[in-house]
Amino acid sequence: MSLTKQFSLGFLFVLLLVFISTIYINVNSTRNYIESQLSSHSQDTATSLGLSISPYLADDESLPIVETMINAIFDSGYYQSIALLNTENEVILSKQNPPIPEGVPSWFRNMFPLSPPTSESEINSGWNIAGTLKVTSHPGKSYQQLWENAQRTFTLTLLLFIVGSTLLYAVLRAILTPVTSVVTASERISARDFSEIENIPATKELNLMVRAINKMAAILNKQHSELTAQAQSYYQSAYQDTLTKLGNKLALDNKLARLFANKEMMPSGYLVIIRLSSLGHVNDAEGAQTADIYINTLAHLLKTKGSEVGAETYRVRGGDFVVLLENVNEERCCKFLNELSDELIAHTLPIYTHGFAHIGAAKFNELSNKKQLLENADAALTTARKNPKRWQLASQLKTAITQNQWRAHFDRIVKENAVDIVRQPVKNFDSSIIYYECFARFKQEGCDDYLPMSELIAESEHLHYAGALDAIILKKVLSLLSATPHEIVAVNLSPLTLAERVHIDRILDILRKSAQLSKSVVIEVQEISLQNAADNVHYLAENLRKLDAKLTIERVGSSIAAFSHLQKLRPHYIKLDGSFTRNIQKSDDNQFFVRSLVNIAHGLNIAVIAELVEEEKEAQTLQELFVDHQQGYAVCRPSPWQA
Repeated sequence: MSLTKQFSLGFLFVLLLVFISTIYINVNSTRNYIESQLSSHSQDTATSLGLSISPYLADDESLPIVETMINAIFDSGYYQSIALLNTENEVILSKQNPPIPEGVPSWFRNMFPLSPPTSESEINSGWNIAGTLKVTSHPGKSYQQLWENAQRTFTLTLLLFIVGSTLLYAVLRAILTPVTSVVTASERISARDFSEIENIPATKELNLMVRAINKMAAILNKQHSELTAQAQSYYQSAYQDTLTKLGNKLALDNKLARLFANKEMMPSGYLVIIRLSSLGHVNDAEGAQTADIYINTLAHLLKTKGSEVGAETYRVRGGDFVVLLENVNEERCCKFLNELSDELIAHTLPIYTHGFAHIGAAKFNELSNKKQLLENADAALTTARKNPKRWQLASQLKTAITQNQWRAHFDRIVKENAVDIVRQPVKNFDSSIIYYECFARFKQEGCDDYLPMSELIAESEHLHYAGALDAIILKKVLSLLSATPHEIVAVNLSPLTLAERVHIDRILDILRKSAQLSKSVVIEVQEISLQNAADNVHYLAENLRKLDAKLTIERVGSSIAAFSHLQKLRPHYIKLDGSFTRNIQKSDDNQFFVRSLVNIAHGLNIAVIAELVEEEKEAQTLQELFVDHQQGYAVCRPSPWQA
C-alpha cells in the first residue's frame, strides 16, 4: 500500500473515531442531564400536587375534586403515571400514559434509554397521614428533545468532519506532493532524464529534500552535457573542415567505406568533384583572406544546392570539394549539375581568370570501388575544364529502365504486395540474437529476377513511391512475423516516408491493426531524418512507445544531428555508422569517437549496435569499446525469410 493511502486511511480512521466519540459523549451527557431533570420534575409535581389535594382527602365526597385536580395536571402530557394510594397502599386514583414516544427511532431509544424515576409525596390530613401520591414523568418529550439534540450534534460534527477531512487532504497533498515529485525525479534520473523539480515546497524539511534531488540532477545533467559536448567537439575537430565547417577528407573516406561495405542496401548515385579553377591565382594575386572568401563562397553554394537534393558535401583539400548524390538517377544528376554550373558561372568575377569552378561526376553502385570511382570522377573533372557548361559525367550510361516502366513496376508491386524479405540478425557478442533486420527484394514481372535495388530506391524516392513501398514491406513483415511472434524484427523507413506525417500515420495504423505483434517490431530511422524532419521523428517515437514498439536510429555519427536529440528521443538502440566500423582496429580517431558515443548512449540507457562488421578483429575492438551488439557478414549473412 502506498504511503499516501496509509496516511489517508490512518488520519481518516482517527477523524472517524473522534466523530463517533464526540456524538456519543455529547448525546450521553445530554441523556444524563435529562434524566436528572425528569427526577426533579416528578418530585416537584408530587410535592405541589400533594399539598393541593390534601384538604380534600378527609372527605370521600371530595374525591371528584381531587380527581379533577389530578386530571388537570396529568392531561398536560408530561407524565407517564400518577397514582394516589391510601394508607394501606390501595389505589384510590390512577392515571397512565403510553410509555412509547412518537417520532423517535427504536434503535435510538435502545442505545440511549431514559429511566424516569417515580417520586412520592405523603399527603397529610391534619396531623394524620391520609395517603401517598406517586408521580412518574413521561420520557416522550425527553426522548424527542434528546433525539433533536443528537441530530444537531451529528450535523455539526459531520460538518466539522468534512472540514477536517478537507484540511487533512490539503495537508497530505502539501506533504506528499514534494515526496511524489522526488520519487518521480528519481525515476527520471534512473532513466537518464535529468530535468529538475520546478515546484519547491516552503516546508523546511521538504525544501531541503527537493533541493538535494535538484542539485544531484543538475550535476548529472552537467556531466552528460559535458560528455556530449566533448564528443561533438571531437567530431568537429576530427571530421570537419575548420574553414567551411563541411566534412573533411577523413569524413569522406569513412562515408565511402560505409557505402561500399553495405551491400544489402544496394548503394547507388554519383560522386561529384568540384574544383575552384582560379584558387591558385587568387591566392597569389589577392592574398589568403580573399582566397578564403572564394572557398567559403563555393562552400555556401554547395551546401545550399546540396540541401535541396539531400546531398552531403565535403571539402577534401585546398579548392577541391566533393558532393555525394545518393539514390539519384542520371537525369536528376544532370539537372543538379546544370543548375549548379549556372550558379557558379553567375558568381564568376574578373579575378577568377580561369573561371569560378569546374565539375566532374562519376556514377557508383554496390559493385564500385573507391579508387576507380575517384579516378573516373577526376578524369571527368579534367575534361570539364574545357566544356562550355563546365561539367562532365565520367560516362553517359543510359538508364536501363525508363521512368514510365518504373511507375508500372511500382504500381504492380503496390497492387500485388509483390515483395520478398531477407533478414540479417543483430547479435550479442555471445551470439544470442537481439533482433533481425529485414531487407526487401522486388521481383521483375513474369520472372524470378529481382529489380536492381540501387536504381529502385532512387526511383521510388524520385517518383514518390517510397511511402507506399515502406507500407507494403511492413505488412509483409507482420504477415511473416505472425507465424513466429516470439521473434523481434526491424523495418527500415525511408527518409521520404518520415518527411510527411501522412506516411507516418499510415505506418502507425498498420502497427495498430496488429497490436499484438507491434511489441516485436523495431522501426529503424536514419540519422539524416533527425536533421531534415526532427519533429516527425519525435512524433513517430512517441506513438511507437504507446504501441510498445521499439526505435533504432541508424547511421549515427555520419553527422552530429543525433547528439542534440538523443536525450529527448530516447531510442532503444542506435547503430553506429558503418564508416566507423570498417578497420576500426587500425584507427585511433574512430575508436575514440566510438568510445565517446558509447558513453553518451549508455548514460541514457541506449544500447549501441555496430553494423557492417566483416572481420573478427573489428568485432574484438568493438567489444573492447563496450559496444553492445553487432551486425555484419562476420556475424551472419542475410538469408531469405520464408513463410
